[in-house]
Amino acid sequence: MFFGNNDVLRRLRYIFDFSDSKMIRIFGRVECTVTRAEISDWMKKDDDPAFVQFNDRLLTGVPP
Repeated sequence: MFFGNNDVLRRLRYIFDFSDSKMIRIFGRVECTVTRAEISDWMKKDDDPAFVQFNDRLLTGVPP
């Protein structure tokens, strides 16, 4: 089974029960500003038209 970046982020979020606010603060710790809307789009399923791909740089904590 293949897990994409969005799958990894989604699973981590639910394992640790992170809220949107907590996710925003976590990204802020690596000097990466994200919005609640971005997080929402990353959490969507791949077949949702509003789905946005979560890229490798963000997954590893490297600011864009």
